[in-house]
Amino acid sequence: MGPVSAERSGAGSSPGTAARGDATVAGDRPGVRVEGLRRRYGSTVALDGVDLSLMRGVTGLLGPNGAGKTTLLSILATVASPDAGRLSVLGFDPEDSAERIEIRRRLGYLPQELGYHRHFKVAEFLDYVAILKEIVDPGRRRAEVARVLAATDLGPVAGRRMRALSGGMRRRVGIAQALLGKPQLLVLDEPTAGLDPEQRLRFRELLSELPDHPVVVLSTHQADDVAAVCSEVVVLLAGRVRFAGTPEQLAGLAAGRVWVAEARQTGAEVVWRSGDGRWRHVGERPPAGAELVSPTVEDGYLRLAGEAAVAGSAGSAEGSDTWRSRRGRQDR
Repeated sequence: MGPVSAERSGAGSSPGTAARGDATVAGDRPGVRVEGLRRRYGSTVALDGVDLSLMRGVTGLLGPNGAGKTTLLSILATVASPDAGRLSVLGFDPEDSAERIEIRRRLGYLPQELGYHRHFKVAEFLDYVAILKEIVDPGRRRAEVARVLAATDLGPVAGRRMRALSGGMRRRVGIAQALLGKPQLLVLDEPTAGLDPEQRLRFRELLSELPDHPVVVLSTHQADDVAAVCSEVVVLLAGRVRFAGTPEQLAGLAAGRVWVAEARQTGAEVVWRSGDGRWRHVGERPPAGAELVSPTVEDGYLRLAGEAAVAGSAGSAEGSDTWRSRRGRQDR
């Protein structure tokens, strides 16, 4: 999938008009509000009544494959439409064609698969995306392309063809094109996939240095990324929001329920062997005398996912309550 074009809207709508800057997100109200969002693909339910509010700052979206993360992000990016529910993005309604254009003018989107013409060079591709984003002044466009190349450490490969890049480098080009135009909303689908540890650290720095404090939502399988850069985290399981709160609150779900031992023990929902050779256990009832350890974001997520799986196997998923933070950041 390629970049999302702003789609020129006709009379009175052109780059540089006052209307382009009059929608800002106040820090105390959601930049994105989702109510009762549903999406089905044939017999598969991808989203099942999602309620969610996204504020300024970075929100991490955690969930296993097939949980509905990509579907949700594609709807936020106006690439797909829900079957039911209401959605407000930066104060605009994406169901209205004119307002959808206004959303796209303020949007940076990184899909799972970045589409591009096989003959494009890196700088040419970014210049093309900048044109789609209505950065029509050549001087401003060159400066903006140079800015995102520097931000993603891609300057040395600016003249290289896209098809010759490694997977990690192409992912960085995807991040760079999403940053063009300093968007008010960044939707990033697994931005760290394929990045090496040093590049992941640079990505974290990049997020912390974004100008104007935009609304950022990113999906990831890396719980340590969430702990490092996200002020909020949402756990999506089987198309439903099962938790919305801070990383610390997610980790707190496993408080008193994580222990280590020299050998694998029974009674845990999740068990794995760590790098030091000891077994780490996450479960509801640690055995007597267990060596309890401080929980991590990953521990909290695994406990939540494990409980959801147990509830589903017992046929009680419909009645299981969503874990919510005490601050009530998830709207019902």
